[in-house]
Amino acid sequence: MNPTHTQLTKEVIDALNDELKYQDSMAGTQRADTMDSGVAGQVVALSRYARKAEDAWTDNAGDEAALDALRKCAAIAVRALIKYGCPKRKG
Repeated sequence: MNPTHTQLTKEVIDALNDELKYQDSMAGTQRADTMDSGVAGQVVALSRYARKAEDAWTDNAGDEAALDALRKCAAIAVRALIKYGCPKRKG
C-alpha cells in the first residue's frame, strides 16, 4: 500500500485507535511509560519504542516486527498530541 499522497487510511486509523485503547488499558500498572509524565515522558517512551523498532528491523527477517513497534511509536506520539496539544505546522 503506497498512496501517492500520504494520508491516514482507515486501516491505519483503526490500528492506531486499537493501540491507543491498549495503551490506555495499561494505566495504573505502575509501568513508567503509563504514568502521566508530561511531554517529556512521552518523548522518552517514544525514544524507547523507536529503539525497539530499530532492533526489531535488525533482528528479524521482513518488516512485520518493525512495523508492529512503529505502530506503538505512532500511538505514543498521537497520544501526546491529543493530551498536550497539536500545534499546526507553520509556513
